[in-house]
Parts: sequence; structure tokens; C-alpha cells
Amino acid sequence: MIEALIPEKPEYCTCGATLVENARFCHRCGRPVYETNLTEVADSVDLDTPPLIPPAAIRPAPLPVGFGNPIAVRVAFLMSLAIIVIQLIPGLNLLFVVWWLAAGWCAVLLYRRLTGLALSVKAGARLGSITGILTFVSMAVISSFSLLFTGKELFDQMIKQNPQLSEIAKEPASLAAAMLMVLVIIFAIVVGTCAAGGALGAKFVSRSGTAN
Repeated sequence: MIEALIPEKPEYCTCGATLVENARFCHRCGRPVYETNLTEVADSVDLDTPPLIPPAAIRPAPLPVGFGNPIAVRVAFLMSLAIIVIQLIPGLNLLFVVWWLAAGWCAVLLYRRLTGLALSVKAGARLGSITGILTFVSMAVISSFSLLFTGKELFDQMIKQNPQLSEIAKEPASLAAAMLMVLVIIFAIVVGTCAAGGALGAKFVSRSGTAN
């Protein structure tokens, strides 16, 4: 816009000398070539008008913790895999409750590290519960594969130790109800323990002063 306001450069100076192309001053008298022109341009520009500043990029609100949050699901999945690996190690699998609690705790810390967001106690419990659900699903898949190969032998040993199970085995409905009840109890324990670990982890993060 300023270039359009500047008139063409004169060919001769007021002293009569021929001006050199693109020269700012006369080579004979030293007179500025654009002295009058620049003054006119400065007068035509409103210096009081502030420059236009593009609005800052609006940061989107973070997604709530849930299965719709891909980062939360990824963190929970990684923690569930870690717990399954630990439970396959002899000796360490006896402390399964401790590992479930640690899974929820570590999920909150990993989520904080990836996103920079400190979760509330409620959000930490939700992240822990997601970890617990995925852990239970992984356990169920591994147990199903194990039963395909050793299920009959294991069931025969259980009947030998507890003859009452043979009566239950003769009634498919009772057996299915018993297995469903066991699965519900295990699910509640796993999810509840992981959720408690997530709530404790979120509370620890807020107390340590790392919250935003």
C-alpha cells in the first residue's frame, strides 16, 4: 500500500543534476530525492491505528477421560498388558491385588506425562476403571485359551478335591450361574482395585504440585 502512495522518482534534482537510478540523494548537492514524497506518505498513513494482529489459535478443550479419549484408552491398554505380563511371572502373580492397584496409579502418571494434564480424583478413578476393564478382558482371553488345552484336566482335579462339584456339573444351568457369579466377582474386584489406584494416583499428583 505504501509503494502505491509513493510517486515516481524525478529524473532531475532541483540543482539541475541528472539523478542516478535508484539513488536516494543527489550526487552533486546531496539533497534527498524522496524528502517531499516520504513526508506526504507519512502524512497519509494513520500512525495511531494499531496494526491488525491475527487472533491466537484457540486451544480445544481436552477430551474427558473415557473410551472416547484415545490417549486414555491407549494408556489403559498399555497398563493392562503390563499387568498381564507380571501375572505370568511365578511368584509375582501372588501379589495380583498390588499390581492392579499399581496399574491404576501408573495409568494416571503416564496420562499426565503424555498430555501435561493433571486429572481430578474422579477422572483418575475413571482412567483406573478403564484399565481394570481392559485387564479383566485380557485375563478372560488368556484364561479361555488355557481352558481349551487344560480345562478338562483342571476340572477333573477340582472334582476330586471337592466331590460336590460333580453334582453341580450335572446341572448346566447351575454351572453356568456359578461361573457367571465368579466372573462378576472377579470383574468387580479388578475394576474396583484399578479405579482405587487411579484415584490415589490423581490425588498424589495434585498434592505434589504438578497440577496445571
